[in-house]
Amino acid sequence: MIIKMTSKFFRTFHKVSGLLLSLLFLMWFLSGITMIWHSFPKASQEYRMMRQDPLTENLPSLEEILSVLPNDTQPSTITIQRRYGRPAATLGAKGLNVEYYLDSLAQVEAFSEGTREKIIAEWCTAPVAKIDTLWKVDQWIPFERWKKEMPIYRYHFDDPQKHQLYMTSKDGRVIQFTDKDERFWAWLGAIPHWVYFTLLRQHQTAWTKFVIWSASIGCVMCLCGFFVAIPVWWKQRKNGLMHNPYKKRWHRWHYASGLIFGLFAITFAFSGVMSMTDLPQWLKKQKPKEGGRQERVTPGRRGMSGGKALPAGTYLLDYRKAIAGCAPVKAISFESWKDKPYYKVTCNGSVKLVDASDTSGIRTFVLTQQMVEADAVQRLPKNSSYSLELINEYDKDYFARKKERAPLPVYRVIADDYMNTRLYYNPNTLQVKQVNDDTRTRSFLYGGLHRLDIKFLTDRPALWHIVMLSLLTGGAFLSFTGVVLTIKYIKRQFNITDKTNKR
Repeated sequence: MIIKMTSKFFRTFHKVSGLLLSLLFLMWFLSGITMIWHSFPKASQEYRMMRQDPLTENLPSLEEILSVLPNDTQPSTITIQRRYGRPAATLGAKGLNVEYYLDSLAQVEAFSEGTREKIIAEWCTAPVAKIDTLWKVDQWIPFERWKKEMPIYRYHFDDPQKHQLYMTSKDGRVIQFTDKDERFWAWLGAIPHWVYFTLLRQHQTAWTKFVIWSASIGCVMCLCGFFVAIPVWWKQRKNGLMHNPYKKRWHRWHYASGLIFGLFAITFAFSGVMSMTDLPQWLKKQKPKEGGRQERVTPGRRGMSGGKALPAGTYLLDYRKAIAGCAPVKAISFESWKDKPYYKVTCNGSVKLVDASDTSGIRTFVLTQQMVEADAVQRLPKNSSYSLELINEYDKDYFARKKERAPLPVYRVIADDYMNTRLYYNPNTLQVKQVNDDTRTRSFLYGGLHRLDIKFLTDRPALWHIVMLSLLTGGAFLSFTGVVLTIKYIKRQFNITDKTNKR
């Protein structure tokens, strides 16, 4: 009796939730295929910087630049790049952020209509065909945070790519820049996959709850369908593994595709939920009660590639020599790793780190084993033992992903703590990745299940594409059969209603 009631519940829940969610799942799977190659467009600062003229070494010294600041003011950030077509320095300190042109040491003018035209020219030189004044968010800026920036100007350019630029009216910040191809692929990929429909996405809380609840219910829907199909298959197994007990065509296809791709549909929906939520407390590793005096390691994934600017006297190498030695340079900033200074030099499509403490020439700034060890001691629990080595091959926690090819070599630190912490230091980019048991669980439940960020597959990109496309296509077909069955069910219900009215 209990088994029959349970089976009936599974069937009923699967059918009812399928009526509501089959079309949504079809949209998610189909758009997921597009998402392999195309994401939601954004205003890429790298694109803008590549269009700028490079800096030259004919610039004032660092002492002259700092002379514009009040006495004893030590900037925490120093960045030099072109501003409105002229070389300028941005100096940041506590309670202070100023910009000065380097060809005159005059302060950069405040934002105005004149500077607006210069900003636009940095992004697109084509003539402006039309300007819209937006008082509401639209499809390409659907986020709630932009409401406080209204009005926002949208510029339509008369060029073959039909570029559109979104700029705030208050300070001229460019918040979106798209072309017709990006908009086309976004409609097939990111917008339906992330449910980036303006009416919903502009309400952050409502959007978050919708995605979480729909994916959660969908996960249970797929699980119920699986529980319905497995007993049916088990009873028919004597007739052969490929035997399909259903007579109607779409029921047969739904049953078969559910057996093959149902498990993936479950994990796909569940990992979608995990992309929107933190790791549940019951899944987090708890600190041992006895013998566990170690402090918990912060589960951060990546470290900053640079720190605050050090005192001017620390930068022994003239920054102008770094510009000359790395040309063409689009921007240079004063950075530090602990107490060691370096320049972060941005070129076309690449970033170079130059040792600012070496006056003998242009030398790349890299992390040494001693620097890594000193930083690791600060990150790891007190009194924990660890091993450190330079590796040239990927391991289970550090491997290449489709869109983020993890560079080699890296320093690997393996700590002997209850969280099984590992640290990975890239000596050339200064990037730090920190992994522990909680981040491993979180990474698997989202990246592993949703994007197939599994070392065996990502080490073989061709195989990754084949598996991912096969699973998404299978999930889409499973959802499509559900949509067809939903339509047929609704038609039957309308037919019954019509007959009742005739009577």
